[in-house]
Amino acid sequence: MPITLRYLGWSAFEVTVEDGRRLLVDPFLAGLPDEGIPPSPAKVEEFDGVDFVLVTHVARDHVGEAFDILGRSRARLVCDVATNFLAQTAGIDPERIFFMVPGVQFAFDGLVVKALPAEHLSFRKLGENSYISAPPLSFLVTTLAGVRIFFGGDTSVSANHQLFGRLYKPHVAVLGVGGVNAHGQSFTELYPDEAALVAKWLGVKVALPIHYRFDEGARFARELKRQAPRVKPLLLKPGDSYRFGQEKGGRRIGRRS
Repeated sequence: MPITLRYLGWSAFEVTVEDGRRLLVDPFLAGLPDEGIPPSPAKVEEFDGVDFVLVTHVARDHVGEAFDILGRSRARLVCDVATNFLAQTAGIDPERIFFMVPGVQFAFDGLVVKALPAEHLSFRKLGENSYISAPPLSFLVTTLAGVRIFFGGDTSVSANHQLFGRLYKPHVAVLGVGGVNAHGQSFTELYPDEAALVAKWLGVKVALPIHYRFDEGARFARELKRQAPRVKPLLLKPGDSYRFGQEKGGRRIGRRS
């Protein structure tokens, strides 16, 4: 059975691995319509049977509806330290929380999630004069059949990405290429040309641009063709799915549905 990646909008993905287990990554579903980020076509109640919720960092547009989903399901939370604190404050059982710092990995019956450093800053205001902060993460998810998916979260370009390509050899990269509104401009950590370079350094077969509001996805595809023509760009609309499997001889294939 191939794995399936379903794009839920903004940075949110649902991944279904070979044995049917489901992972949610950065489940921000509500959107920010005033900033040009529409709500996801997916609803919270669709994920009552989800197995894992992965959160890269504590920003609202990445934590999203994670705690609502966790409250309705038996899923385990894999997250950064700050999200762990908020989850426990929200009443999530600590036994269900696997918090991480860069370099840590957890294995779940053949499924492996490894935390890697993201070049970013993560914080959340708690009160009038208090904040919570922790190192933001990227995730490397390795499925039962050895398919490796890199979720960048919010990160800027770094020589670390070249190292990640050499060490971990991911097959698929999910990379933010835009940002939210700030002073009438886009608050962007990784621009399309930089994201294309990251995909090249990672050495992936397929790269999916996310976390953008305008034409950054198309710009990323053009940059990828120029900088790394062997990497296939895949622009998904919210609700679209992509299947990534393996044929005889080990050649990876994909299909959009």
